[in-house]
Amino acid sequence: MEVKLLPVYSQLADTIPDELKARMPPGWRLSKHQVETYQALTAGDEEVIFNTAITGDGKSLAGQLPILIQGGINYPVLAMYPTNELIEDQQVQLEQAIRTWDANIECRRLNKAALDQAMAEDNYARRGEALMRIIRNGDLVLTNPDVFHYVMHQFYTYPEDAPDRYAAPLAQKFCQLTFDEFHIFDVPQVVSVLNALLFIHETSGIARPHKFLFLSATPNRLLREYLARSGLRVKFIEGQYAMHGEPEHWRKILNPVNAHFVAAQRAEDWIGERASDTLLPFFRERRPHAKGAIIVNSVGSALRIHQTLKPVFEAHGLSVALNVGLTSRHGRRISYEADLLVGTSTVDIGVDFRINFLVFESYSAGSFLQRLGRLGRHDGYQREGKHIPFNDFVAYAVLPNWMTERLFQGRGESPSLLTAGAELDRQQFNEAIRSAFPPVAEFEQYAQAWGKFQSLKILFGLSRKTIREQYHQQRATLKERYEATFGVRLSSAIPQYRELTSQHSPLLEEALSFRGSSSLVCGVIDPSESRQADRFKVMDLLQAIANYELSYISEEAFCREVSQAKLNPKAFQNEQPLGFFELGQPKAFQAYQFWLDKDLGHWSADQFGKAQVVKGLHVDASFPGCDEINNRLSRRALPALLCAGMHPLEMKRRLALPLLFPLYFFISRDNVRGTIALERAALLLDARLRYYPLNCGGSAVIV
Repeated sequence: MEVKLLPVYSQLADTIPDELKARMPPGWRLSKHQVETYQALTAGDEEVIFNTAITGDGKSLAGQLPILIQGGINYPVLAMYPTNELIEDQQVQLEQAIRTWDANIECRRLNKAALDQAMAEDNYARRGEALMRIIRNGDLVLTNPDVFHYVMHQFYTYPEDAPDRYAAPLAQKFCQLTFDEFHIFDVPQVVSVLNALLFIHETSGIARPHKFLFLSATPNRLLREYLARSGLRVKFIEGQYAMHGEPEHWRKILNPVNAHFVAAQRAEDWIGERASDTLLPFFRERRPHAKGAIIVNSVGSALRIHQTLKPVFEAHGLSVALNVGLTSRHGRRISYEADLLVGTSTVDIGVDFRINFLVFESYSAGSFLQRLGRLGRHDGYQREGKHIPFNDFVAYAVLPNWMTERLFQGRGESPSLLTAGAELDRQQFNEAIRSAFPPVAEFEQYAQAWGKFQSLKILFGLSRKTIREQYHQQRATLKERYEATFGVRLSSAIPQYRELTSQHSPLLEEALSFRGSSSLVCGVIDPSESRQADRFKVMDLLQAIANYELSYISEEAFCREVSQAKLNPKAFQNEQPLGFFELGQPKAFQAYQFWLDKDLGHWSADQFGKAQVVKGLHVDASFPGCDEINNRLSRRALPALLCAGMHPLEMKRRLALPLLFPLYFFISRDNVRGTIALERAALLLDARLRYYPLNCGGSAVIV
């Protein structure tokens, strides 16, 4: 089944402010939404600006216009991106924009690697001081919201410090804070960012108000609701689009696409079957006018697809390269030059690459539209200094049978959402895709269950004696705004916060973190990397067990090889890996489950279905070094939630959990079986079960 997606044209601005017109490079044209965003940032009364222009319409440039025009000294910006991949991609584009616009801007990158480098170069004893050096020396600082979270929630300070030692200078330095692709985050991160924005808005002492810019084609519903209750003034800016238009008033941003829908449970299976009769012919028939990507949900699938396709394509002089979270920076650059890139979500979040062929699977309407949005953005690509045009654009969306039936046949009394052979504009198509995917839980109860502790951490910090009087009035007002925004009663949460703090509870540590902790990791040597320094990595233990042939090595041997590569072993040891491996070839997926060294037969209903700290976990699977790794794992105290008598898939169905929500099967020492969630997933599931209770086992059952 196939539909044709029509091209998309973005409306150009009718009028452009004089200062913007004077600095625009020759031949440049700006879309209406870009000029509106510039005006909202430089002259509007709103504190929060949302640009919801569609993928490929220059949202990032819209947010950069003020600093490009006014210069870094006059308009410093902190720009945040969810992945290191996107930070690197944006830095390349920004440096080009700075040259093109002849702007006077000092651009700096701020992430874990940059902090490590700054500490090594200047011998800083404190990570916070290294961070401030980068901030002080940069007009445009590219970072991730993780760093922003840890600064604003006072994680870099010492007990003897004023809690605002780093938060206040950061807030005072930047007049614009940009959050790009923020829709990929869930409610814990939404709560974190709004905590910080309200703190900045309430406590900032500079005369010029801050501007908070969110760039997202699909803004988070909860974020919009929280903003509406926050007291911050918000402006939404949309792009204006048509299927055709005169060049003087419109510019093309997306090419037409022939979108094929394939009914298959997994893209991996379909690709294996159609590698020679569908994928390879596309490239051979169009060579060199073809470049493509395959984007799948799991790293394991990407590994096996790459392993399958590489010899098939190379036999015809075509290159295939891998781009997953484990891939080094050098390897990712190589993947963008390959004829066919095989990747995961690392490449579908905002990264701008040039392709005219796409195969993808998706786990939600958002991921479907995000991945399809990678296609058709460019008319061609550069190879050996030559521009090679694309002649057509083709996508294969691999969906389960029930999804293709819902789209093209309807379901029950509901009519079909698409008609095979139809020509559609993007708005019609996007609405059909959103309607086809079932709604999933957004965990809106998380703010009341666990997010409230982030607010309390900020407020307790402002109550320390070193700054108590300075923030007396702001503290009271900030508390009221947190309560109104998130619908919480912070006073009633104080005893629980203090109890968890006194216990140094992993539950509180998990709630206060940004993305959640990662206790199940291992150190690996990856021989597939061409450069020695890129071979040493930290990766998820379960991912390694499930998808790779492994050879177990000792910590001493791993650290010795790290040192020989002129790297610091502490960078890997600080991640507290459970063990160390050398990666072999990808393999067919190996199932695993957890075994819990604990009797659960006497547990009550108050113990099941609630987040708590658990010890005694083992990974129940056959892999090298399993005894040593499980010995370490069993001693770790991990946030967990257990639901007896229910399979993970059934739990996902009944609670409308996202497809990739991490749930695992477990067996206890006394043979109780069920589902377990770990770390951040345990807290999210705990919040969900408080309002949608299930029978999770125990002597007294809540129905």
